[in-house]
Amino acid sequence: MKLHKILAVFACGSLFVSNAQANEDFASPLYVPSDLETLSTTSVAYERTNLDGAGAKEDFILRETALVGFGQETAVMASIGNRFNLEGVTNEDYNNGHNFDYELGLVKNWRTNDGFILQTGASYYTYNPRSWYGRSAQAKEKIREDKGNTRWYKEARAEVKAAYEMEDGLLPYASLGVDANLDDADRDFYYNAFAGVHKLENNFAYGGGLRYEFETSADRNRTLSAEVNADYYVSDNVSVGGLIDYRMAGDEEPKLDSRYSAEARLKILF
Repeated sequence: MKLHKILAVFACGSLFVSNAQANEDFASPLYVPSDLETLSTTSVAYERTNLDGAGAKEDFILRETALVGFGQETAVMASIGNRFNLEGVTNEDYNNGHNFDYELGLVKNWRTNDGFILQTGASYYTYNPRSWYGRSAQAKEKIREDKGNTRWYKEARAEVKAAYEMEDGLLPYASLGVDANLDDADRDFYYNAFAGVHKLENNFAYGGGLRYEFETSADRNRTLSAEVNADYYVSDNVSVGGLIDYRMAGDEEPKLDSRYSAEARLKILF
């Protein structure tokens, strides 16, 4: 069964589960499920990058991410994504035999009595795994076509978030993340800093902010983008929403005309 069918069945089945605590803002960017609760996020995203005089690259990505709470303000994070292989439409650079990428990590919150929250997270991410169990004849031929690139791409990721819970459901927050390339000899680092606000009002949660991305590679890419997002609570344990991210300025190689993405998502807490 294809990934999108599996996730659709999972999402539909989860709609009938409703043992979550009421009035939890699980669309919050710092939310961590309680002990033995799970937050499922199923998303479909469209990404488009317009290169300066060199056409465009597009991706459709289906992703399922689960946060499983255990202990006090701690959760295991697991994510699996599928980049649709649409020849002539999407960017096929990272597609492999089953088109998956994976991420596994740990998230933890620390809180103070006066409303401050500190969140730390670490994870391992990989895409383009040609084979988990050795090299088939087809895989070896693909390696030869790729001029000897025998390893899939791997990253170690870490992120720190800080927030302050204010009255009326207002949550200003900031984050700093780093992705460490585990494959290249240069061990490039990719950083992203975000500053934004999240607001819960009745059955709606919404927010946005600015993101600055930079890297230590030879290209020294720099990008500033803006994000807006919104979620609607259908019930105490189900929300639907989405986000839009748009590149505002940058200095990248190759040169970009524009870059944007849009995502629709379903969140279920059970």
